[in-house]
Amino acid sequence: MSRRLTRPLAVALLATLALTAAGCTATGGAPTASPTATADAQTREQTAAAIGDSIAIGYGVPADDAWPLLVARRVGWNLTDLADAGSGFTRRGGSSHLFDDQISAVIRLHPDIVLLAATRNDVDAPVAAMQAATTAGVQRLRAALPHARIIGVGPIWGADEPTAAVAAVDAAARSAVLGVRGSWVEIGQPLTGHPELLQPDGKHPTVEGQQAIAKAVAAKVATLLARGS
Repeated sequence: MSRRLTRPLAVALLATLALTAAGCTATGGAPTASPTATADAQTREQTAAAIGDSIAIGYGVPADDAWPLLVARRVGWNLTDLADAGSGFTRRGGSSHLFDDQISAVIRLHPDIVLLAATRNDVDAPVAAMQAATTAGVQRLRAALPHARIIGVGPIWGADEPTAAVAAVDAAARSAVLGVRGSWVEIGQPLTGHPELLQPDGKHPTVEGQQAIAKAVAAKVATLLARGS
């Protein structure tokens, strides 16, 4: 059974960490874990944490219908969803936190798996700055969690064709994740051509849209887990 921090608790955890700091095509492979860590993971339910934006936190739908939680149920993870609406590697979200703050929260939780969902919120940043922030964040995550399996997913767009800026964000996240021996799951854009899977704002998935994303991600993740890669 997957679990999830309530949104107030997730925000509180991020705020606490921020104050502390102030004072398939699935490619790539998971890092090699120590024998002790591997044996321990096999005797308990694997823990996971999600980093992401409003789509990953399930904006506008019941909390348990956010796609990272749906993926966790399908593959058997105990997942904490730390996503924050409006946030990105370069953009502060509704709680004034960057992805870097979510990374700090994930490090504190020390999960077996990190699900990193790149975001369309980074499309307005200068490409070089976005690439640098993405790479630095993922490298910090790896340095703190050397044995965690990091799984990256590209930014989710809407019903229309994604822009070139979305492709740049996708490429930066993919390069950063693979660069630290993480795994990248390529799901394309499951909502493109399906306006019925979006809420009236045209950006956020409906329950059915969240399910479509989760189905695509879970299928690739299951392949990764089966291969042990």
